[in-house]
Amino acid sequence: MRAWLPFGTAIVLLACVTRLYAVTTPVLWLDEAYSVTLAEMPPAQILLHVSRDVHPPLYYLLLHYWIAMFGHGLLAVRGLSVLCGSLAVVVAMLIAARLANHRAALIVGVMLALLPVAVRYSQETRMYALLGLLLLAATLMLLQWVLQPDRREYLLGYVLFITAGLYTHYFTMLCVAAHWSYLMIICRSHGGQLIRSRAWWSCNVMIALAYSPWLPSFWGQLAHTSWVEWLPAVTLTTVPSTLWSFLTLNDGQHFPQWLFWTFPLAVLSACIGLLVTEKRPSRPVLLICLFSFLPLLLAWLGSYAMPLYYLRFLSYCANGLPILIGLMLEKAVSRSRLGLVLLAACLVVQVAALCRLYDGQINTNGSDWRQARLDNVFEQVNQLWRPGDLIVVNHDFWYYSSAYYNATGVEPLVFEMGLGGDNTGTSPFFYGWKSLIYPRSEQLYVADLQALSAPSGRIWWVGVTSQSIAGQSWPRDWTRLQHLRSGTAYAILFAQSKAAEGQAATSLCGSKLSARAICHMRE
Repeated sequence: MRAWLPFGTAIVLLACVTRLYAVTTPVLWLDEAYSVTLAEMPPAQILLHVSRDVHPPLYYLLLHYWIAMFGHGLLAVRGLSVLCGSLAVVVAMLIAARLANHRAALIVGVMLALLPVAVRYSQETRMYALLGLLLLAATLMLLQWVLQPDRREYLLGYVLFITAGLYTHYFTMLCVAAHWSYLMIICRSHGGQLIRSRAWWSCNVMIALAYSPWLPSFWGQLAHTSWVEWLPAVTLTTVPSTLWSFLTLNDGQHFPQWLFWTFPLAVLSACIGLLVTEKRPSRPVLLICLFSFLPLLLAWLGSYAMPLYYLRFLSYCANGLPILIGLMLEKAVSRSRLGLVLLAACLVVQVAALCRLYDGQINTNGSDWRQARLDNVFEQVNQLWRPGDLIVVNHDFWYYSSAYYNATGVEPLVFEMGLGGDNTGTSPFFYGWKSLIYPRSEQLYVADLQALSAPSGRIWWVGVTSQSIAGQSWPRDWTRLQHLRSGTAYAILFAQSKAAEGQAATSLCGSKLSARAICHMRE
């Protein structure tokens, strides 16, 4: 054990490095900025607003206290996910050591440390890395209890992790289904006694009781299924594409058909081989197989009734894939050099995907934020802003991100095709991610640009676009003074008619930009 400890420590450090590298490079996109905005509210407000959204509250509450300790800088707010993703590598290694040996644990650790989808969601200010850690830890607790039924403390650990998972994301229920399926399948061995045991049922009753306070909010959220209608429809290739995405962050759809099906079938063959050679009556490898694949299948089938399937919702299943592949490779390495070749090939594929991720060539969001450099734009706006200036964001989709990067002390306003706010609690603002704007939406939404009056006579118009903004219509008495751009993000400084004459002549020469500012404008 001690001989392997330095190698295990090195692998955990590798996991930290891969998750910290370029972690502050991507812009804080809508979901992340929403998370930070919500987490900075008092806990009572967090619970209120989360009940009107589509997720449970635990991640936001943890992020609230995390920000209180470490601040809300970009590295800080993403640091919680980095920590969870790195700890998941430790848990995966413990599972592999329990299933095989320390060499298998090291192989599994390296593969998960480099797994592109795990790195991707360990760099995002969302709950997915936390969910992956909790459910992998719950699976370890269940495995330990099955192998040592007299150790009831493992069931207490299972209660803790599954309850925390349910308070983190509803897809924890799919993982619970995998756990129950495992115990039912091994009923013919001592698993039959386990699934009928008083300890197991007491464990699940404890989980149900611990989760019951949130059930009214959960049922309330189910009444607003329109918030998941944006999810894409599933097809026969959805699950195989997910396996490709786990390993390469590429859905593989552009590959030739023979190549597209090669990897999923290879994984399936490896799992069958592991299950066939499994000699223990408890069949622990089956548990990892069900953890990795059953939630995918259940979400895929359920999506034919209601949209459910999305990569990040199911990214916790990816944590099981390196365990299964690692167990197979460990056996291959012990038998021939071909195993080393296969291991090297897997690592090369993962590293190549990581390089594309770091370079910004991979987009896993519904909207492409790779070139929306609102951070660079607001860096200049913060320098050039004057007391009395107004900031208007051209679309509420960009509002939370703009508010995060805005350091002027003035709350941005929102313009979205002349839509006005509604504080009554009867509008769509009352639910979903817009609920944070709802209590003051009438004050933040600008229905008529002509009615705006900046004390300084200057208005900053901020937005993100992938096309020309030449067709944008602004009031005729607004005079353009300056145009900042970084990627697809932009900020235009206007002077209103009363101040336009004096401002136009001095704005460009009176506001000296630093060399760094000029570089950002040229991006």
